[in-house]
Amino acid sequence: MKVSHLAIAIAFYAACSTGNAVAEDFNYYGTDAEVTRTVSTAGDCGCETSCGCATDCCNGCGCPDIDCGDPWSLQNHLNPCGNCYGINWGGWIQVGGTANDQGVKDLQGNSPIRFNHSSTDVMVNQAWLWAGREADTGGCGFDWGFRVDYVFGYDGNDTQAFGGNDWDTTWVHSADAAGFPIYSSALPQAYFEVGYNDWIIKLGHFFTIIGYESVPAPDNFFYSRAYTMLYGEPFTHTGVLASYAYSDRVNIHGGYTTGWDAADDNDNDAHTFLGGFDWTSCSGDTTFAWMINAGDWGDGITFDRGGTATTGDIYIQSLVLTHRVTCDLTYIIQSDYGANDLGTNTNEWYGVNQYLLYDINCCWAAGLRFEWFRDDAGVRVPTLAGSTGDDYYAVTGGLNWKPHTNFVVRPELRYDWVNGGGTPFALGTEDDLLTGAVDLIVLF
Repeated sequence: MKVSHLAIAIAFYAACSTGNAVAEDFNYYGTDAEVTRTVSTAGDCGCETSCGCATDCCNGCGCPDIDCGDPWSLQNHLNPCGNCYGINWGGWIQVGGTANDQGVKDLQGNSPIRFNHSSTDVMVNQAWLWAGREADTGGCGFDWGFRVDYVFGYDGNDTQAFGGNDWDTTWVHSADAAGFPIYSSALPQAYFEVGYNDWIIKLGHFFTIIGYESVPAPDNFFYSRAYTMLYGEPFTHTGVLASYAYSDRVNIHGGYTTGWDAADDNDNDAHTFLGGFDWTSCSGDTTFAWMINAGDWGDGITFDRGGTATTGDIYIQSLVLTHRVTCDLTYIIQSDYGANDLGTNTNEWYGVNQYLLYDINCCWAAGLRFEWFRDDAGVRVPTLAGSTGDDYYAVTGGLNWKPHTNFVVRPELRYDWVNGGGTPFALGTEDDLLTGAVDLIVLF
């Protein structure tokens, strides 16, 4: 369930991305069609909105329009006459680096923080290409679509499927002396979709609808990711997912998947239900989503990111609420609960994330994230010092600077600590870690 969370131009490019289905509905910067956005000079606009009102609060209170620059796309540059059959393509390059206060310089030096867990050098996290066509019926008739994503970079290893025979599990291009992958490739999405009237049916390999944060870098406000996303949720699924527009404000989802992060081969023999619903208020200021994944998690052949065998029964649910408090300030809260029933015992994990995101002006935005994640049985978060039943906390503050709609710079400062006796940080020697990070995303 993962969305465009940067400035409006990033939402524009992510319109063709289905990274996280619910996240796409939670675009707090405006609509995908906008090139410029308005900024309030007085905080809360004070507009009165009602069902059927076509005037948006931030655009209807005399807020000045600020031009952020026309977005540039390689597709339009190479083919100025437009696309063929509604097919779009594009991508981005993300480069970043993270340092910690413990002086540890290692490919896993910032673990258990993932994606930016290297503390060695500046890394190419994502060199991403995508192509697709959206199935858009407008509520009437038939349409078709597809989506293919390819990523190369430091994030490739984290984005691969986790099966022994899946298509991208061996795409490691470089590794350190111990065999830890540095640069890898992955194919996180490859699916077809058909639409008929109010139905959209997706078939293939696609991003999860669980949670708030997502794998594609432009879909997140922060460079680093939350523990819930990293260790408590799947990244991708393979199967079929049907979505029904019950009304203008309610969508219902349901389908069959082969567990978590499997690709072309159901190595683990998993069979799960994926579904839920999302709701948007008539004013558009509030959204809510409840998504679940439940069923037979597999026979224990393959392993997930936590390093535990995916066997027994799985149940995971995610609740995400977003609310635009004022024209410039958005609040998000997410709650996850997961349980793996092994018959003789049940492993549980759960957590709460909270976000405050504030538009300073067209070029700058500020964000604050506070998270708590409970790894009840010590099986979800792998550490070099071993895992115990710990509570993980992290507070992250950051900025998004957008000098142009195609460029975003995201500096952040993050402090992690653990309560429960574990020492997961600084290569398994410390119970807390302070990191400073910055990345650059260039969209094309």
